[in-house]
Amino acid sequence: MDDTAAMRDALLDWAYDQAGGDTTNAVPVMPFAEERGLDLDVGFTLVDMCTASGLARSVSTFGNPRILLTPDGLAHVQERRRRRDDPALRAGAARSGLLRWMYRQHIARVHMPLPGRFASAPEAAFEGSAFTEVEIALAAEYLAKRELIKGPGAFGHTGPLRADITPDGMDCVVDWSANVSAYLRRQEPTVSTSTSTYNGPVFNGGSADGAQLAWNNQSVTQNNTRVEQIAPGYEALAKALTEMLQQVPAMGLSEEAREDIDAASREILAEIVQDEPRPGPIRRAATVLRTWLTPIAAAGTAGVGQGVSDGAQEAARTAIELISPF
Repeated sequence: MDDTAAMRDALLDWAYDQAGGDTTNAVPVMPFAEERGLDLDVGFTLVDMCTASGLARSVSTFGNPRILLTPDGLAHVQERRRRRDDPALRAGAARSGLLRWMYRQHIARVHMPLPGRFASAPEAAFEGSAFTEVEIALAAEYLAKRELIKGPGAFGHTGPLRADITPDGMDCVVDWSANVSAYLRRQEPTVSTSTSTYNGPVFNGGSADGAQLAWNNQSVTQNNTRVEQIAPGYEALAKALTEMLQQVPAMGLSEEAREDIDAASREILAEIVQDEPRPGPIRRAATVLRTWLTPIAAAGTAGVGQGVSDGAQEAARTAIELISPF
């Protein structure tokens, strides 16, 4: 997420506490701005950012920028806090963030940097909450086990003390936007047959590793090395997610949003090719998708998502509609 969006979200999070989670309590913005060394003009800019997104309403007076959180603003903060407290989401973000940082150290010719120093990097946080030393150490340990970084450890210390990024780690950063889980799923063994027959129409690139998705037909033959069978009842959802993923580049999203949407969509697709899809993982991933896709689906209203193509907007709306039951 870029700096302006991060500052907006930090303000909304702070205002939520000041207002006691109430949409009728006006919150002055300048105390928040002054704590961060920001002036009055920036205070009014923050108000404009919040109102443009539909997450707050301006009740400013001359020289006193103030906001009222909207119901959408309350929901935005609550969902952000839920994500911030989710250990699985935090672990994934820590791994991706640390790997990017390691790649930057490699580019800067820093030999065997200490992964612990990632803690001082501006991006060493998730949803505004800094990663702990334990989270960073566990992320380094995981990346080392997966051979994305390598370096010596020490007795009683979690993960490598010093490390360098490996060629596989560089590929993950450069070619997979540091999406560690997607990169590793790509490396899973696939069926080594050139022709498979499954029950139904196929959507290319839908699953986590580029497999095709199929159902409901008696004589479909494909040339991909892997074809996944969609569980009954999930066909429309699979189709909507594959079409939505194709529209992501046209949504004008931040890098963080693109990564989250990609990971959440592929998590759902990976689940619905199981014999008995689990509702829990689908529900959690669906919540992530709603967080990012709702502003896209509302493109053109209150300045949200301006410039989003009609196809991208429709894909977002369809995906939200189909994940709503979860």
